Amino acid sequence: MPEVTSYTQGAPSWAELSTTDEAGALAFYSALFGWADDPQEMAPNSYYHMQRLNGLEAAAIYVQGEEERGQGVPPHWNVYITVDNVDEVVEKAGQNGGAVAVGPMDVFDAGRMAMLQDRQGAFFAVWQPDQHIGARVKLEPGAIAWNELLTTDKEDAIAFYQAVLGVERGESMPPMDYTLVRAGGTEVWGVMQMTPEMGEFPPHWGVYFGVADVDVSVAQAQSLGGAVTVSAFDIPNIGRIAGLSDPQGAAFVIFQGAETA
Repeated sequence: MPEVTSYTQGAPSWAELSTTDEAGALAFYSALFGWADDPQEMAPNSYYHMQRLNGLEAAAIYVQGEEERGQGVPPHWNVYITVDNVDEVVEKAGQNGGAVAVGPMDVFDAGRMAMLQDRQGAFFAVWQPDQHIGARVKLEPGAIAWNELLTTDKEDAIAFYQAVLGVERGESMPPMDYTLVRAGGTEVWGVMQMTPEMGEFPPHWGVYFGVADVDVSVAQAQSLGGAVTVSAFDIPNIGRIAGLSDPQGAAFVIFQGAETA
């Protein structure tokens, strides 16, 4: 895939891991995805670990702050969605029943961000780029391949993001209660209705990473101390996926496109 140079409003553009074990997470994802660490010092002895794939920004890893740990927040992936104006989106989120968790604030010269919650409680970040557009590599092994929102009220969630981000409703994908969402005329993420069979967990945004072979990557993740949360399965005409968690417990999905599955 060519280098990504921009994102339209409403498209997920970045993912960062908030972890309790910086060294352990760096070792796990480097071995699994081939990432190279490019640590950016944020404060004395505090680093934002930019992860590069073939020299391009793919994702980031950082150790949780005292506030998160004090609240008992487990390790997790944060999903960032590009917007044209963070402050306007924050205002719209409040007008439509969302909440502001962090910001708005500038992140040096990289861009401007805020962390929000939708009406069902799912956290997501919005990003107004300056020097950092987000991931410059996507849709290949080791890179972000897809994002989705798992929620307790799919229809209300879609309405919220339409009002706040201006995204459009796309096709539904039976037999799952799954709906695609478009930004700029392109399908950029999905929304899935949570069911009791999935277990008990809060609404949240998830991230998929591409791999060359799902089954090989599942075995490798387990050998590195990760765990399988959803056994590998095929989605006809789309690909093969599996749910994993890293050694610290952060969940993510791996994806192998149908052309190679």
